Order: sequence, then C-alpha cells, then structure tokens
Amino acid sequence: MIVELGGELDDSDRSDSVFARMPDPWDHPRTTAGVAIICDWAQQQGCATDRLLVGSGLTPATLGDATVLIEAQQEIVVIRNLLAALGDRPAIGARIGREYHLTSYGYYGYLLQACEIVADMVRCGLRYSPLTFAFATMTGELLSDARWSLAAHTEGVPDDIAAFVIERDLSASVQMQRELFAGTGVTPLREVRFTHRVDDAAARAAYADAFEAPVIFGCARDELIFDRSYLDLPLPMANPHTAAVIVEQCERLRAERLHANGIAGRVRAYLLERPSLDCTLEECAADLHYSARTLRRGLMREGTSYRAIHDDVRRSLAHDLMRDTSLPRTQIAERLGYRDWSSFSRAMRRWAGTSHPE
Repeated sequence: MIVELGGELDDSDRSDSVFARMPDPWDHPRTTAGVAIICDWAQQQGCATDRLLVGSGLTPATLGDATVLIEAQQEIVVIRNLLAALGDRPAIGARIGREYHLTSYGYYGYLLQACEIVADMVRCGLRYSPLTFAFATMTGELLSDARWSLAAHTEGVPDDIAAFVIERDLSASVQMQRELFAGTGVTPLREVRFTHRVDDAAARAAYADAFEAPVIFGCARDELIFDRSYLDLPLPMANPHTAAVIVEQCERLRAERLHANGIAGRVRAYLLERPSLDCTLEECAADLHYSARTLRRGLMREGTSYRAIHDDVRRSLAHDLMRDTSLPRTQIAERLGYRDWSSFSRAMRRWAGTSHPE
C-alpha cells in the first residue's frame, strides 16, 4: 500500500471502494504501553496488576520501561486474565479503548497529527499498525450512501478474546480521532455496528456512552460509520514537512517489528542483507531452504506476500539511502534492484504521487 500525504480524495480513489487497509499481521512485538493501559484501567476497577500479569512473563517494573518490546502473545495472556477477572462487565473493551490516547503511540501519534487530511491519516494509520497495540485487522471502505466505513475483523486471533479486541481497537480509533479534532466541534462518527448481539438495556447504554454515538448490534460486520466528506477534512495540526520526516522513523520501526517473527520476518531479514533487491521469490525460497510453494503459502498464512514484503523493504531502504548524499545514484538504484536511476525515479513517483528529480 502506498502512503500519499496531501491532496483530496480524487475520483481515482473513489473508483475502488477499499481505499486503505492494514497490510501486516497483528502478531508482532509491541511496547508495554498497551498492557500498562489495561492494567491501569483495571486497577481503577479494583483489580490488582499482579493478577493480570500472571503467566505473562511481565512484571510491574517491565510495564514502566518504554524501551521494552513484548510479544503479542504476552498481551493476550493479560487480556485473558482481565476478562476472567472483570469480563462480566458490559462494554469492557470499548471503555478501555478510550484510554488509548495519541500520546500512547510515540511517533505513530505524531504522524497522525501531522497528516494533511483525514484520508491521509486513515491510510497512514492502517499502514503503520505495527506501531500500535491492535489485534483487529482494519479496512477503510467507501460506502454507497455518502459514508465510509472503518471495518474490523479478527484473523487468527483466539476466539475467547476476539470480541474484546474488536471493541477495544475500534474504540481506540474513535478516541484518537476525537483527540485529533479536540476543541474543533467536529463529531464525524455517525454510528457503530457490531456483529454480536446485546439485549440488556443497561449494557446497550454502556456501549452508547463509551462511543458517544448510536451503537447497533447484530450487524453483518464490526465497523465505524463516518460521513464521506470527513475524509477530505484538513487536520488542525497538519504539517506535510513534519509528516515526511516522521514517516521515515515509522518505516524503520515498522520494519524492525515485522522482522522479528515468523516466515515474513525471515524474508525481510534476508532481503535487507542482500547487496541488491533484484531477487525473485524462487531465489529467496531456495536460499531460505523452502520450496517456492511452501514459502508462498507460509506468507499467505501470515497475511502477507513476497511482493508486499519486497516492496516494503525497497521503500524503507530507499528512505535511508536517499539521505546519504555521498552515494552515487547508480549505486542506490542497483542496491534497490533497479536497472538504472530512471527506473528508480519512476518508482519513487508512483510511491509518493509527486515527481522526483532525475
């Protein structure tokens, strides 16, 4: 997926109903901030942090260290402990989601603030999802009634926590958007839709209170519904120059987190170590001791593909190499697997949507 910063959502964007999606699987390392938020909220409800951390390999001291990365499975243990302790309370995920403030996300939060319009913010938000605590996979889709949907589904997430993470992740998205437009009077959320059913009136009221919008249950999918015009709305703190700088940091962090696990991680590490990215799936598979079919299917199970990883590594390396003014253009092009500078320059224009000097 290409992140374009700036410009309105044009007709070419509208021709395809899906305009943004999360390209990466949820099973990646993340900071301890997400677990710390869960523990802080639970403590306010009378549930001790030690109880939530049982079996996770985490300690209260670990939660206070911003440099520590934990595995997604460790957060899953904490979520299960939370649901065992407090799971009978309505809208628990939606309530916790409101505690995920922009300041919880580091560079990711700053990038969203610096985006020019909401459409850019949505694209960036989904592309750099490995910098968040999300387990739900989200897609931005234009609807036929002058609205758009941020839909969420769980793929590979354990069934016993699926409803919680859908609620939490959608609620956290709403909270971020509230804070992006704080003090402006902008209230773009029109309704929230959930596939599960809630019959109890008090529980339904708890959901409406958490989202501050109508909540409908028993729907075809889990999603947030917004006005289409909201996508073209400028963000109050937009700054394209700052966004461009932060994108480089987010690309690096995203690559680092995705390199850590699974077959996708091995492929990324392999590509980063090569002297040139002029490498086919078959060559990669042979060097990693897979058959091409096994590699392709393994990447598919992890929600990605060789082409997607190759493109991501290429873009990330391009950001780094272009900063080194001492490198000859031909060397940069060769490192990225292009025949010459002109081919690389054309690719850069496709990525950024703007011309690049030749």
